[in-house]
Amino acid sequence: MMAWALLILAGIEEVIATIAMKYMDGLKKKGPLFVMVIGFAFSFYCLSHAMRILPAGVAYGVWTGVGSVGITLTGILWFKEKLGIYQLISLCFILIGVIGLKMAS
Repeated sequence: MMAWALLILAGIEEVIATIAMKYMDGLKKKGPLFVMVIGFAFSFYCLSHAMRILPAGVAYGVWTGVGSVGITLTGILWFKEKLGIYQLISLCFILIGVIGLKMAS
């Protein structure tokens, strides 16, 4: 159970780091750069600890799925990005895949 919590936390940190990347303005703004570096480092740390227990394919698939869905939802809610029907369908497939990986492991 702890491995799954670390994996979800790793995905959330990936989203935070990616949001910070959007605010970096290249490498001009140091605050977002710091948040991005720390966020990705913590994300990889949590992912590596989850991989001690979970199979690598499952852990990586869930991590990327949480990150993909998380940053897309953040883009829609925070940055007012549009979501097309094909994007929505694709996100549903990603979510189904993540749930399937969890149920199968």
